[in-house]
Amino acid sequence: NAEIRCCGQVVRAGDWIIGDASGVVVIPKEHAYEISRRAVEVFKTEERLREEIRRGSTLSVVMELLRWEKK
Repeated sequence: NAEIRCCGQVVRAGDWIIGDASGVVVIPKEHAYEISRRAVEVFKTEERLREEIRRGSTLSVVMELLRWEKK
């Protein structure tokens, strides 16, 4: 449970380490819940946009709808 440093990045017990083909990030334990909550919201929004496009809507129409939702 000791703090370590890898390539200049501090990693502590409980931190999340997330990686894919693009790289790796360390998410501090105290921020993990909020970051994961936001990631789920982004995923849901992207899924909804893809579904609208599958139904025949254009990307420009879908993006306009998204802009209205954010207001």
